[in-house]
Amino acid sequence: MKNPNAFLALGGVLFIGALLITTVWLIIEHNMADPYADPVPETGTENPVTPAASKPQNSQEALLGPALGTRRTHDINQSSGSITPSAPALNPVEDHSFTVRLYQEAAINGDADSQYKLGLLYLTGNGALQDFAEAAKWLQLAAEQGYGPAQYELGLIYRNGYGLPTDHVQSYVWLNLAAAAGVQQAMPARDEVMRALSSKQLAQAQKISREWLAARTGPESGKEADRVESAPHRRKQ
Repeated sequence: MKNPNAFLALGGVLFIGALLITTVWLIIEHNMADPYADPVPETGTENPVTPAASKPQNSQEALLGPALGTRRTHDINQSSGSITPSAPALNPVEDHSFTVRLYQEAAINGDADSQYKLGLLYLTGNGALQDFAEAAKWLQLAAEQGYGPAQYELGLIYRNGYGLPTDHVQSYVWLNLAAAAGVQQAMPARDEVMRALSSKQLAQAQKISREWLAARTGPESGKEADRVESAPHRRKQ
């Protein structure tokens, strides 16, 4: 009598043998493939596509070059391969001569406001090389034209001795004239200078102020300096 289990065992052995043979054949075929074969380009084209970022986006960019944030800050020396920093652009704010030229021509032509502003540039050194003598020259020219702010600054220059010798009489004169012109901060500054004057010097300074105004605006206007003086000034006179 035949054993049915023997047929099942034989079938299993044959199946496993066929599976092993198939697996070995696939491995051998894979290993025989040429590992140095060039891969096929994915795009199917021989020439690479130029990236869109390298092309100007519009006509303005084509004329003016890349945007400000993408400009190179160094120039490359092609022969040596070294990197040379580019020359910095001139900043008008840091160029003293540029700032001075804004007002100098008008100041030379007699414009009081330009003379005053030019004097301030030299006085503070903000926009010009600090030069007290040059500041005093331009401020005095503007002050003599009756420009109140310049009269105030000139009075402070005479009080502090910056660019001109210290002279409390002249300081009082110009601060008094500035107060008469409506410069509010000139009044307390004048009061401070007044304390350094004798009665004779104060009378002299007030007389010079009246005569200065009268020579330019008439006798009645010459009394304007007296009207802006405080009561203690009159008592001391």
